[in-house]
Parts: sequence; C-alpha cells; structure tokens
Amino acid sequence: MNFKRNATDFICRAIVLCFVLVTLYPIIFVGLTSLKATSEFYSNIWGIPKVFKWSNYDSAWTTSRIGVYFRTSVIVVGVSVFVILICGALAGYALSRLKVRYVSAAAVAIILATQLMPLESVIMPLYLLMSKMKLLNGYLTLILPYIGWGLPMTILIYKNYFDTIPRELMEAARIDGCSELQCFFRIAMPIMKPATATNAIFNFVGLWGELLWASVSTATSRFGTLPIGIVSFKQQFSTDWGPMSAAICIVILPLVFLFAFLQKYFVQGLSSGAVKG
Repeated sequence: MNFKRNATDFICRAIVLCFVLVTLYPIIFVGLTSLKATSEFYSNIWGIPKVFKWSNYDSAWTTSRIGVYFRTSVIVVGVSVFVILICGALAGYALSRLKVRYVSAAAVAIILATQLMPLESVIMPLYLLMSKMKLLNGYLTLILPYIGWGLPMTILIYKNYFDTIPRELMEAARIDGCSELQCFFRIAMPIMKPATATNAIFNFVGLWGELLWASVSTATSRFGTLPIGIVSFKQQFSTDWGPMSAAICIVILPLVFLFAFLQKYFVQGLSSGAVKG
C-alpha cells in the first residue's frame, strides 16, 4: 500500500514538475534572448548570451516607444480595473443582499448570457458606436469597452463571495445603526480582500494583454497599448529579436509583481468560495 502511494506521489510530482518547466522555459528563453544581439540570436539561439546586451532594453523603451505604450497601458488598465472593482463590488453586494423578487435572478441570468457572446461578434457594432460618438483613438475608446467586458464576471464572483458572508454579521451592524452603504464599506469590504484580489488579477491580466479591440480601435493613429507596441516590432522582412524580447519582458514584469503581491489573497479567494457558483 505504501509503495503504491509513494509511486502515485512520485508520478504526480513529476507531472507537476513538467508543467512548471513547460511554463517557465518560454519566460527564461525570452529573458535570455532579450540580452542578445539579433546576430547572436540566430547563431546561438538556445544558449546563454556571450555578451549581455542591456542596451536592448533602452532601445525598446525609447527608440521603439515601448515607454509611451507602457504609460498608456498603465492608465487604461489601471482606470478600467479600478472602476470594474468598485462597480462590480457594489453590484455584487446588491444582488446578494438586497433581495428583490425576480430581479436578482433575472440580472444573474442576463449577466451569464453576456458571457456566451464571443468578443468578435461585438467588435464591429462597438466600433461603429464609438465612431458615431467621436471616441476613437483616445483613452475612452479602450476604457469604456474594457469596463463593460470585465464587469459581468466580476459581479458574479463578488456576488458568490457575498453569499458566503453570514447574514447575522450584517444584521448586527444594522442594529448598531449602520446604513446599507456603511455595512458595505465597513463590514463587507474588509472581508472581501480575497475576492478583490481574484478579480484584480483576472481583469488586469486579461486587459493588459488585450490586442483585438486595441488594434481595431487605434488603427488610424499612433495611440496604443503595449500589445500594439509589441506587434510594431514585426517588420516585413526581418525582426529585431533582442529589443523585441526586451519589450516582452517589460510587458511581463508588472504581471509577475502583481501576482507576487496578491498571491496570498488570490489563493485564499479561490479556496474560500470567491469563484464558487
């Protein structure tokens, strides 16, 4: 029995290790490539750089305007995620605690229905709407759709998490004289750190790398986010792999720092019912 259990543990650990290696290797490869000259990339594609070319990062940041794209992405994604979290938390609280007959169930059904629509089906109508409103090629061109796309799942995650909070806790706060908003901000919000971290990571990762709508809505201008900047490295006959890999590393770093900062709450949110439906 112990032999079978040890063999099972060994196999499981080996499978997990393989997944870790498969996940980490592309990141390591891009990191090494970012420190190579393009000529060395072709002659020494798998090896460690003979000379570490740190100037690739300076070239990517300034010459290739990755710094401009980075600033745009920080503004667009930062504002979008902030609004999504605030509005999603309020809506999730309302659907969970303010029980209105038939309204809550209908709202949840509509939210779920919106998740069945592929993004490609709304690109053209959304582009025409933005064009009519004179909102193309600006921050609102990206922020408004991003908020709309991020809210449905965020609301559902918050609602399911609010459902796990004991009603006695909220009723005790109301007895002490708290209004509904005071209950939300003073009682519910401090408990919701795991759900907030889960939503923040999901939305940030999804919006940080969004390319389809960004490329369509900013096609007629030099305004764009980091994915647009990465695509601009691709030339007709060649690609400067060193600066391009450096730009990819710049894109990845905020995601790594965000997850490292929020991973405790993220894992807690997943395990305590934040995404349990």
